[in-house]
Amino acid sequence: MASNICDFTNPEIFISEWVDPVVNATGFDACGEYVETYWLGVIGPSATWVLRYLSRELEIFPNGYCLDLNDTASALGLAFRHGSGSIERAIQRCATFGLVAQMPQSLAVRKRIPPVTKRQLLRLPTTLQKSHGDLFANS
Repeated sequence: MASNICDFTNPEIFISEWVDPVVNATGFDACGEYVETYWLGVIGPSATWVLRYLSRELEIFPNGYCLDLNDTASALGLAFRHGSGSIERAIQRCATFGLVAQMPQSLAVRKRIPPVTKRQLLRLPTTLQKSHGDLFANS
């Protein structure tokens, strides 16, 4: 297993905030409408719920917290299987799209999310592409 991939053999991992000054200043709240409207179609519902859950907990525990993957999976209607469950796949999906950073025993989670890329936007329905263009035209 590569050192930049989270080790899911342990049911507990440490969660901290991914501090990115540029995205923190210009991005969108992970629990906000932008993520639900535009990122949902890119990363899917399970990854969206995991991202929001992890980010929301960082509001309560700003210095980080220990996440029990069994309990979290159950709370979100997902499964934890020490590397092959749906919560692990959702976390991996978030990592693939740069919304979380993986370390062997921890995750750094963005509380502020960057805008979707042009390539990601082109995969969304034309109505969302238009509303996204309107959103940034008015900014």
